[in-house]
Amino acid sequence: MTLKILDILTSPWAIIPEKLGEIQAIYFTHLRGDKIDIKGIEAQLGKPLVNEQKPYQIVNGVALIELNGIIAKRMNMFTQISGGVSTQIAIRDFRQAFADPEVNAVILVIDSPGGTVDGTEELANAVYEARRADTKPIVTYADGLMASAAYWIGAAADRIYINGNTAQVGSIGVVATHIDYSQYEAKIGVKTTEIYAGKYKRINSEYAPLTKEGKQYIQDQVDYFYSIFANTMARYRPEKLQIPADDGAIPWADGKVFIGQQAIENGLVDGVKSLEELISMLSQGGKAMIFREQINEETERRIQNGLHSRKS
Repeated sequence: MTLKILDILTSPWAIIPEKLGEIQAIYFTHLRGDKIDIKGIEAQLGKPLVNEQKPYQIVNGVALIELNGIIAKRMNMFTQISGGVSTQIAIRDFRQAFADPEVNAVILVIDSPGGTVDGTEELANAVYEARRADTKPIVTYADGLMASAAYWIGAAADRIYINGNTAQVGSIGVVATHIDYSQYEAKIGVKTTEIYAGKYKRINSEYAPLTKEGKQYIQDQVDYFYSIFANTMARYRPEKLQIPADDGAIPWADGKVFIGQQAIENGLVDGVKSLEELISMLSQGGKAMIFREQINEETERRIQNGLHSRKS
């Protein structure tokens, strides 16, 4: 169990930093031997912690798949406490919904700060492959927060809409953590000696301070995952997100969170809609209605830009 928790703590994450801090605090408590008192939390809340992932529901021929909370390949201790998304379960539900003859369109309803890199690409690819099949429209609806790994998944759909001007989208980046337990071990009178073969096998051992070479090794991995993330977003949304030809910073992929209109102006999302509007739109006209709506929005934007330039 300890090794599994360390893997979770030190794996690359695509998540907003504040939420990663909360997750680490919970796992550190567990590592110290202070077990999480699930029953105590339930007693405080006055109800059981039921955070199981919901199966999709169908409304007027539109399948709604909810992706709420921390994203990970499998459900774990943290999701038991705060809810979350298993990408393995989400892939199963998405494929089932997309193949369902009663379903004419799919909406991914997302409210998530992101999660682990592991599992995220697989779910995003499943959505993108279905989108390329071009048989049913797939729309992402950001219901408050769609950050990092959550955006990675959401961007794979045909179109992305936010629920209002305070919705937060983006945080495109990757973070990894190194944990040094050497001083803690010294304090409790324990010393761990590792026996290994291969220069890089334990270059970032948690039982020793992080070396310059070890830090660079982690940085290289983070940079590699980041390049996959950014390039995939540009492939999913080529008409909106582009990567500069030079080696300069990518303005929409610098880890920044964009709010409401900022997300639209930077090409991360396509507009503002309520969930009811999207269901109505998709139940009436499918993919053709989505693209017609998009063309109208872009035409209006060009007109507005023209007016602004004349005023200036």
